[in-house]
Amino acid sequence: MRAKLFPGSATKPISAFSFSVLKGYDLHSLQAKISAWDYCLALRRLTDNVFTHLVNDPYQVFMRIAWFWRFIKSRARLGQEHGIDRCFPRRPPGFLLVPCPACPDPGLNMDGEWWRSPLFLSDGNHQINQFSKNTNPFDQSLYEGCSYFPEARRYNEFLHSLGCISAEECAAACNHIKVINLQGRLQNQNCALTGGVNTQCDHVFVMATSNMQNAYPLFTMNASFHHAYSMLGFDDKKIDNHCQDVHHADCYDSMCHYYSKKGKRFAQSTYLEDQKEFTVEYYWVELNQVGGYTRQMNGGHREDTIIAHHHDWNWRKTVNMGETSNLFCI
Repeated sequence: MRAKLFPGSATKPISAFSFSVLKGYDLHSLQAKISAWDYCLALRRLTDNVFTHLVNDPYQVFMRIAWFWRFIKSRARLGQEHGIDRCFPRRPPGFLLVPCPACPDPGLNMDGEWWRSPLFLSDGNHQINQFSKNTNPFDQSLYEGCSYFPEARRYNEFLHSLGCISAEECAAACNHIKVINLQGRLQNQNCALTGGVNTQCDHVFVMATSNMQNAYPLFTMNASFHHAYSMLGFDDKKIDNHCQDVHHADCYDSMCHYYSKKGKRFAQSTYLEDQKEFTVEYYWVELNQVGGYTRQMNGGHREDTIIAHHHDWNWRKTVNMGETSNLFCI
């Protein structure tokens, strides 16, 4: 590691990857949305563009190392390796999000009635689905609920506690609306996960994502709102909870279907308690390009790949925020 070589195995490694190769893959993947397979094939062709099939294929080992590389780099960049939790006691331990610096954060950048500023936007997307396939049960997210996705075990327990709802039941009330009528059909056939629901702040920073499942078409949106609130500490009882006072506007293409029982779902679930107000928006243009290869991944690797792209989106928004703010001030 001191020589800037990352071993391919923790015990008896026979291969290693330079830090520059791992960093190059990270940036190319985030910017150009290429997969680890394409990147490894490009490296093999750089080695020998005629007899490429004779060059050793590092794909299986590289995919695992690149996954772990991204995780440890995010822990370092987001301050977890430096004890940053001491500076933000209101946030949950192990906080691994790139937060919006312009949003109200009580005790950090806002005094007085911080809750009068708009907070969250949300929408669903079916391009980041996951195919039904034989999966590795030990393939779990390295973030364990400390980033944009809620912790898998608790999230699945919440969904199963509600009981399944068939696609036909979901479409029965408002089948004249296309997004409802086609729920669970066509593109979502043979999918273990039919997409994801993003929750964002009104500056379009991603705050939370929950996995969509056909049997739970509306509850995934509730869970995404809840995770966003809880990760930012709005339900930790350490500050006055003003979630009910936040200005908001609900907007969704199937709002009549979603809104009719929204209050009941939040009131009856301990998982969703204290999470009441939200708005809706999306940022899917970038993430749609990722769905082509994440839908073939196992659950944990898929989540962590999407998390990496959320990190990058939020970071680029942070870097460009000063320039954007100046345009509005002119």
